[in-house]
Amino acid sequence: MSHLGFKIKISGLVQGVGFRPLVYELALKLKLLGEVKNDGFGVEVLLLCSYEECLEFIKQLKNNLPPLARIDKINILKDTLKAYNCFSIAPSEQSAKTTPMLSDFALCKECKNEFYDPNNKRFHYPFITCTHCGPRFSIIKNLPYDRINTTMSEFIMCDFCQNEYKNPSNRRFHAQPISCPECKISVYLKNNQGEILSTDENAFIECAKLLKQGSILAIKGTGGFHLMCDASNEKALDELRIRKNRPKKPFALMCKNIESVKELAFLSKSEEELISGVLAPIVILKSKKDFSLIAPDIDKLGVMLAYTPLHLLLFEYFKGVLVATSANLSGESIIKDEYDLKAKLDQVFDYYLDYDREIFNSSDDSIAQVIGDDIMFLRTSRGINPYYIESNFNKKGTFLALGSELKNEFVIFYENKFLISPYIGDLKGVDTYERFFKLLNFFQQNYDLKFDAIICDKHPHFLYTKDFKQTFKIQHHYAHFCAAYFEYEENFKKDEKALGFVWDGTGYGDDGSIWGGEIFIANLKEYERIAHFDDFKLINADIKNIYNLALSVIWHYDLENFAQDFLSKISQVKLKNLKKIYTNSTLKTSSLGRIIDAFGAIVFDLEQSSYEAQIGLMCESFYKKDLDFSYKLYVENGKINFKELILGALRDEKSKAVTGMLNALANFIIEYSQNYDLEVILSGGVFQNKTLIEILKANKFDFFMPLKYPCNDSSIALGQMVHFLKKD
Repeated sequence: MSHLGFKIKISGLVQGVGFRPLVYELALKLKLLGEVKNDGFGVEVLLLCSYEECLEFIKQLKNNLPPLARIDKINILKDTLKAYNCFSIAPSEQSAKTTPMLSDFALCKECKNEFYDPNNKRFHYPFITCTHCGPRFSIIKNLPYDRINTTMSEFIMCDFCQNEYKNPSNRRFHAQPISCPECKISVYLKNNQGEILSTDENAFIECAKLLKQGSILAIKGTGGFHLMCDASNEKALDELRIRKNRPKKPFALMCKNIESVKELAFLSKSEEELISGVLAPIVILKSKKDFSLIAPDIDKLGVMLAYTPLHLLLFEYFKGVLVATSANLSGESIIKDEYDLKAKLDQVFDYYLDYDREIFNSSDDSIAQVIGDDIMFLRTSRGINPYYIESNFNKKGTFLALGSELKNEFVIFYENKFLISPYIGDLKGVDTYERFFKLLNFFQQNYDLKFDAIICDKHPHFLYTKDFKQTFKIQHHYAHFCAAYFEYEENFKKDEKALGFVWDGTGYGDDGSIWGGEIFIANLKEYERIAHFDDFKLINADIKNIYNLALSVIWHYDLENFAQDFLSKISQVKLKNLKKIYTNSTLKTSSLGRIIDAFGAIVFDLEQSSYEAQIGLMCESFYKKDLDFSYKLYVENGKINFKELILGALRDEKSKAVTGMLNALANFIIEYSQNYDLEVILSGGVFQNKTLIEILKANKFDFFMPLKYPCNDSSIALGQMVHFLKKD
């Protein structure tokens, strides 16, 4: 006998997050009959009830979502259902493989409480987890997301874990990574030759002793190994910088708790919520004192809380703060297995802490900063990506956007949704290049994808684009604009144009030169370059030699008479040779990122930059909010003249010069925007500068800037894709 009822199709992040147990509990509470099950598109709920009861069920469902769940779409269909005499969780139906894969998440409060409870079976167990937290993407080998398809398949559940796993009223119902000390994942402390020195909890006790003694350890986390040392041990910090060949780039820090973070840095309410939330990214904070060995020459610290029970167990025996930087060679991927660790970094670490569950997919720590109450993500990986977006585009087909060569993430469009990959990195190295294709093949195979079109950057020499034929090419900075526009598309009328300031370090321009200081009038269909920073010659392609950049802009504006002090630091023979190279150079750029580097080379007397954004971070440290001073930028024939910035760098002391430069950029944006009755969009790596954004906000200037999707090159693929889908 059949009855009228409702079929509810729910898509989003609804599998492996405790969603079906919530549906089960709500149905029991509301005394509804039917069933819930996973399918290839999400979750399907069948209810024998009235329409009013169905709406109440959905209302309570939305108001009580599990921490990791996200509903993107709900479809309610009236349907004829079989007779039910109870409500149950039915076996999964896997058809088309469109179910999202979740990222890896920080330990939840419930598991944390159990971890610290001496009476709990999982007391001090370094792999305690449930459906509200823990590993997902790092352990998935294939879909569907069942234990047999993960790296947990080798671990047989004990009776205790089995009972929790099968109980729909338990938060560990179908928690695929579930284990306990009885069916445990084992931990090993080893020397750099791979010899086991200690196991399980004793390994953590010995780790803490070694760290206090000044040793450098490689410690396996969720998505790969970190190199760790005592952040208060100067000798260990110096040694890590020497061994990793990292003279100036800041180290990230890991703290046990919020109290420890507050001893190091200022922490707003929004920053505290972010750093202690389920995403647990590295958060960029203003330091309370000088940390010259951790973050030389800047007043910012990148800090994260211990986000796994493994890290918490280490902090049970180590009292203090740890450096936690990715274990990798410069420019390569984070190392995820013992073999590569020993092969590549055996001269960097003294000991390593390993465990016997494989990491199948590596992932880097995500990075964010808070500006006012806005969270701006600078890197989207652990806790965030892979990320899925339900789409309103009507284009049929399966498409791939390859993204940029630097800070790469790719985007796949299929079944009318976007899939944004985790952060991959810079594709100039063989290791990261291979990681790109391994991850792409992983998604292709699991979702059974064949691409109808490939979208890529216009640069003619990106190696990874050469593996694909018949590509659709999109200009780099326009892709930046499109990604930002897409994030705020609901604020624009159909095809409404915006004024876009797209400022970064480098990108191949339509004219074959290097762009990076662009102003567009554009929408998702088309763009017009209406102005740009005055393009100047480059002495060579080595952008780390920022003295050469300084020389280029000095010669560009004929400022030798004002630059005698700076020029005297370079030998006359070298100057003569560099001037010849400059005169004959055909390499030109409009990049504001390179202009800022040239400015910083003069102001800070820095010959080489050690890492990207070094000058920008140093400038933030010297900015004086109470100094009412600005240089002047102005437009001549569509080119932004920045001569005053360079004159100021040659003439003024550090704080005045830096304040004048950042105020000049903000004032120019505000004044130039007054010429157009258009909404303003800011994008590109320059706008990661928190101080610049704060100046604009202090002036009550209205603009849109990327927050959810990074304003740097990680979002190039997203911009490529949305333009491709929108174009006629």
